[in-house]
Amino acid sequence: MRRSIALTFLAAVLAINCAVTAAEAQTVREIEQVWRSWMAEEQRSTGGLVVTHRGQPVHAATMGRLTTTTPVPLASLSKAVTGVCVASLIDAGRLGFDTRVATALAKTLSRIGPPADPRLLQVTVGELLAHRAGFDGQDDVTSRPFAAYLQDHTARDTAFDVQLRWAIARRLPLQPGSQYAYSNAAYLMLGAIIEETTGQPYEAFCRQAVLTPLGARDAALDPAWRILASYGGWRMPLADYGRFYQAYAVGNPAIGPVARQWMMHPPFAGTDRTVVHYGLGTFVRPTPEGGGRFWHWGRWTYKTRTSFDGPLDISYSTFAVRLGALDVNMIVYVEPGLQRGSGQGELDRLLSQAARSVTRWP
Repeated sequence: MRRSIALTFLAAVLAINCAVTAAEAQTVREIEQVWRSWMAEEQRSTGGLVVTHRGQPVHAATMGRLTTTTPVPLASLSKAVTGVCVASLIDAGRLGFDTRVATALAKTLSRIGPPADPRLLQVTVGELLAHRAGFDGQDDVTSRPFAAYLQDHTARDTAFDVQLRWAIARRLPLQPGSQYAYSNAAYLMLGAIIEETTGQPYEAFCRQAVLTPLGARDAALDPAWRILASYGGWRMPLADYGRFYQAYAVGNPAIGPVARQWMMHPPFAGTDRTVVHYGLGTFVRPTPEGGGRFWHWGRWTYKTRTSFDGPLDISYSTFAVRLGALDVNMIVYVEPGLQRGSGQGELDRLLSQAARSVTRWP
């Protein structure tokens, strides 16, 4: 009798423990659930989410007209592609973080003319990558000259020379190297540096050197918006971007030791090894375990009834975050685009919290 009671008691304890374990086990589907709740809160019905773990897509979800294989435009998430491509040239010894614009764009400047501000010639590749080149983003390449240009020219060409002329036509509002100030002009210039350094079109080099090796085989510049190119023009399925974002993982060969050291601990960050900074096309927060946290938002909204290409009406936002400690990347697309400060921080918090709660990955 005692043995029977003991076995019954043990079985009950095991059942309770198993029930608790099952209840506590969180799967990657929890990430989708918080994303869908956020989409509802933001009153958005079209979008997509991809989660990768250890470099491989493990979960995907879509809403509205999208499918999991639909190529979507990425806006400023494109800057990471440019940053990693520049890193590949630095690690190959073809560029340096201290290479100056006067050297890196010598042929281009001889073709389009010198900058209005001679200080721009002394700006380095590292300063361009980190948005410390003296641009302030307030009068950027996608402002007034851009709109006027599209009235008589297509957005389907990269037009590096034309846009560079806009970027160098005025004095720099900030002292180069003095402070961070986000701008499209810096990454436009880096795209032109890639072309001059390699002798190849920007798109072709980035596909061959970085995107295809990382598994982003369906990546291409958006045919309708190639003009955004190196600062906002890439389009690909979200899963492809998730694979590409794995470039930032410790030991990934897409970023070699020289570029990785600079990315994690650039000279302008000082002695604080946990400070947030911008490097290689994305925001970076070094973490004690060494994996780091990486993230970026993108947004492109443009509407006009008349342009060379006809009516243009596009609006979307994108988000990428990498949690190095978990080896997890999460990529989001949503349309229409979000206003600045509307829900971005909340989505970041919710996705990161859900990912940290996962106890059973596929």
